[in-house]
Amino acid sequence: MTSSLSLILKRFSFFAITILLLNLLAGCSGSTSSDYAATIAEARAAVDEAIAECNPSAITLAVVDDKRIIWTESRDYAGKALPPETMFGIGSVSKMFATIAVMQLVEKGSFQLDLPLATYLKEFSMVSPEYQNITVRMLLNHSAGFPSGDLRNGFTDAPFTGFAEQVMDGLKYQRLLHAPGYFSVYSNDGFTMVENLVKAVTGLSYPEYVRQKILTPLQMTNSRYPDDYLPEGSYARPYTGETPQPYTSLNLYATGALYSSAADMGKLIMMFINGGASGTTRILSPNSIVTMGQDQTTGTFNPAPTDMARYGLGWDTVAQPGLKAVGIRGWQKGGSIDGSYGVMYRSTMIVAPDAKLGVIVLMASNKTSSDMVGKVGERVMLRALVDKGTLAAMPITLTQNSLPLNPPTAEEKSTYPGFYAAAGSVYRLSFAADGSLTVESYRENIWIPKYAAFKKRSDGWYAADDDSITGLRLLTASDRKYIDYRKLYGAGHYTTTYLLAQKLDARAAISAAWQNRMATRWLPANKTLFFSSFLDLSIDHSMLLTSVDGLTGYLFKDADLVRDTDPPAADRLDGMYLQIPQISGRDLTDVTIEQREGSNWLRVGTTLFCPLSGISSVSSESTSVTIGSEGFPEWRKLPVSGSISISNATAWRLYDSNFNQTASGKGNGSVVLPGSGEASYLMLFGAAGSTIHLNLIL
Repeated sequence: MTSSLSLILKRFSFFAITILLLNLLAGCSGSTSSDYAATIAEARAAVDEAIAECNPSAITLAVVDDKRIIWTESRDYAGKALPPETMFGIGSVSKMFATIAVMQLVEKGSFQLDLPLATYLKEFSMVSPEYQNITVRMLLNHSAGFPSGDLRNGFTDAPFTGFAEQVMDGLKYQRLLHAPGYFSVYSNDGFTMVENLVKAVTGLSYPEYVRQKILTPLQMTNSRYPDDYLPEGSYARPYTGETPQPYTSLNLYATGALYSSAADMGKLIMMFINGGASGTTRILSPNSIVTMGQDQTTGTFNPAPTDMARYGLGWDTVAQPGLKAVGIRGWQKGGSIDGSYGVMYRSTMIVAPDAKLGVIVLMASNKTSSDMVGKVGERVMLRALVDKGTLAAMPITLTQNSLPLNPPTAEEKSTYPGFYAAAGSVYRLSFAADGSLTVESYRENIWIPKYAAFKKRSDGWYAADDDSITGLRLLTASDRKYIDYRKLYGAGHYTTTYLLAQKLDARAAISAAWQNRMATRWLPANKTLFFSSFLDLSIDHSMLLTSVDGLTGYLFKDADLVRDTDPPAADRLDGMYLQIPQISGRDLTDVTIEQREGSNWLRVGTTLFCPLSGISSVSSESTSVTIGSEGFPEWRKLPVSGSISISNATAWRLYDSNFNQTASGKGNGSVVLPGSGEASYLMLFGAAGSTIHLNLIL
């Protein structure tokens, strides 16, 4: 981010406000854009703040009522005018289209929400026999119990239309995170399975179904799936500094791959506001819209309910907390797409169905915060409600108000200290002699204080002396112990909470077999496509299983807890999974051993890893490598110095001894070896059964 706001603003330009149909529709409603002058000013101020804080490469937003798009505007990177039809990746807001597709087919009688998915997808299976109890509804409300999300081949440099089939195939190797319907925790794979369901009952690919049944009837002409290359200039390209990011094909269509403009998304919002209709065209019945807007977490295991995750069907929340705080019903869906250099896109869609208003905000950036894009959308929506007369005035920002102390009991101080975990995080909780609480976060083998010297207050929450809003609460539910987290959120007039982590019970020691596997370096083996995302990063692409000092019986992949060893097992980790509803318990990893090519391979979720010790070395000048029948890439160990030429490969990647990528290419090529370290490593991509030729020059 630049150091001066004025310098930042030089990289952005207002271009003329794109007001769609204002003159034509001025007589169709009792209000015009001039009635929302304060909303437009609020939006511009919110965007200025987002630019100053996050430096997005492009941003667009629209305000919508039940009859028209009131106002839409864009700002772009480097002062270049951004046409209003420019598409942005909308991320997980794409899930709303999957939900609409399901509801359309339910209305048609193609399937029922509460019948098992396996009724319609005969080839679907998982290791846990309870998979047969997963219903269609559970795909849409995040309660199916799917474990880790499959991202293999999800982000590639060329379109890959087989992602949904790959996800279903990968699930057959995995166990459920929890009993179907027990609780809701955010899951991408449930929506990817919608793709398979739609194709099974209609015979159409998922993108084609959405084009025919949703996009075309809504006249969303600037909305596309990347099942083919997007035309250059049709979409807002994310930047890293002054450098545009390379084209990335998003293959997770139902989960998060749709590109759309703010104006097009405004048409979708109008359909929701109007009970499923767009003009004289009906997309869904009013009953389906109502069903989508019902709280699906009611009656599920949810020890500390939060308005930020009251899942509807598709919706992240059907009790949007910023609107609920001022007494207005709201629905919200957010999204993000993470690419090779960090965040590519962020999005939020907020609908106030009773007030008949909606807002869409889309950003392209490598640093844009999801909190920021939600804050912009919420501020604009609140101001629009004021302009419309639904809300008397903008809500007041919360102020600090320290509460009296209420020291923890002896039972609390003996029950809750210890290790906690969530998806991608490990924590350690402790009490000081004065009863204050500290939570540390484990990063790169170091414990770093995250919340220090929090003291218990009269409302039961622990908070710091200088910040009464940010808080922690300790609770027990179903014999499990949790940390609940509270923070200031959105436009700043309310707090929200979510379950942060679950305490890890004491477990038996890791078995000798798994201790040996911890000493092994593992290499990804079934990423069959040439990635332009993730693998482009100069980071270690190999994998190690690790442990945390003092935490017995648990293994980690990076900071992700994998199945623990209770009971100890030689070839499978068979213990508990974290049971954290809402968000923090998502994408947990199932690990097992498979026998392949005469050695133990590691399966982590859906990704296979081969042991580094089993990689063949290239020592002769001329060598041929044959890609196996499954099309998996082949790894070869090379000398440190010299050069190597490659022919007949689809793609290749070269790594140093620390598995940092030093070079990559497609097709034939020649590259100089790193020149330092103990060895170098070559990853070769090709068609199944093809032969790649290597020529080593020392």
